[in-house]
Parts: sequence; C-alpha cells; structure tokens
Amino acid sequence: MLNRIDLVTIGVPDLRYGIDAYTRLGFDVDESGIATNDGDRLELEVGSEGLQSIALASDALAADLAGVRLRGSADYVRLVAPNPAAPSRHPNGVLRIERVYIAVKDVAAAAALYARVLGVPTPKMERGTVIHADMAIFQFGATALGLAQPVAPGVCADALQSRGPGPFQILYRTSSMDAAAKWMDIHGVPPPVRGIRNTGEQAMLVAPEHACGVYIGFVGMP
Repeated sequence: MLNRIDLVTIGVPDLRYGIDAYTRLGFDVDESGIATNDGDRLELEVGSEGLQSIALASDALAADLAGVRLRGSADYVRLVAPNPAAPSRHPNGVLRIERVYIAVKDVAAAAALYARVLGVPTPKMERGTVIHADMAIFQFGATALGLAQPVAPGVCADALQSRGPGPFQILYRTSSMDAAAKWMDIHGVPPPVRGIRNTGEQAMLVAPEHACGVYIGFVGMP
C-alpha cells in the first residue's frame, strides 16, 4: 500500500548554493543537503535545477513494485520503503509536505495513467485557485500528489511553458505562515505571493528563482 510521499529530490547547481538557498527559506538543511519533516524528506543533489523526482513510501514494497512493473510507468514517481527520521525544527515552521505538483498537458489522460500504474482510483477533478489549474489530487495519507493542467495564466502555465511537463511545486504545511514570512524577509527573500486555496485557506508561494528552480508553497495558520 502506498501511504505517503517520502522524499522529494531537488537539483541544485552546487550543494552549498542549494543549502544556502533553502536555509534562507527557513529549512534546517544538514551538510549533506537533507531536510527532514514529520514523515518526509527534502534532498538536494547536484544537477539540473528544479524538482527532479518524487518518492512514494510503500509498506509492501516488493508487491507494489511488481504491480507497477506490470501496469507500466509513471513519470517522475518512484516507490521506496518508508524511511522515518526525526523531524528537524525548521525556522519556517514547516511540519510536512502537503502536496507535490506535476504539470501536465492533459490532466484527464495523465490522471487515468497514474491511477492505472499506481493501482489507485482516479480522483475527481478540481480547480486550483492559486496555481490556476485543473487538478487531479491523489491522496496518500497526509500527503498528496497533484497533476495540474493550466486553465489561465499563472504558476502552472509558467512552469509548463518554461520547463515542459514535469514536477514544479512543493506545498508545505507550516505551523506559522507569519514565522515563515518573517524568516524569509530577514534573510533577503522577497515577500512570497499570497493567494486563497480552493479550501479557503491562505497560501503563499516562493518563486523558483529563490528556490533553485522550484515553486515552494506554504499553507497553514497565521
């Protein structure tokens, strides 16, 4: 059974550069480029900038891998065994990943493919009001994988145009939006763009030029 997003891997031009960038965003990143949350991790690796891959944790890895091999492949997603670690105390108040988004050209077709390959139901479509996209949200425990097709100019459209289909945003649940914003302001990061999610919650979004090619979002209490 696939039970959560375990790991997101972000390409950086240089490890120290990446650590410094994510430290300015308020993440407690160790010297190997890893930041741990409650049940998931962020890992920086030297390579092309941007969000490179998403790992889903399985509590029956051998069986799930065999099933995926029979059903095909889902781009950018791999399966791993759970790798629990003590969460860091991030200055931005981040608790865990809320969602990771992949930009696609045809969300209905992509959702059907991912559902078949991963062996899960196809989710209903919903409208993302911050990224201006139609979305298929696959829920895995407390975390979710979102496929997004732009419907208007905005974050998703920009990502699809500049980088093509692929992962482009990580949305984090934080204990304090204000703490995250204050930390970034003190450390020279321009004020994130704010918006209202389709859930009614406030969200804010850091542009990729400040996060090594990735949109980093925050959602939570003030």
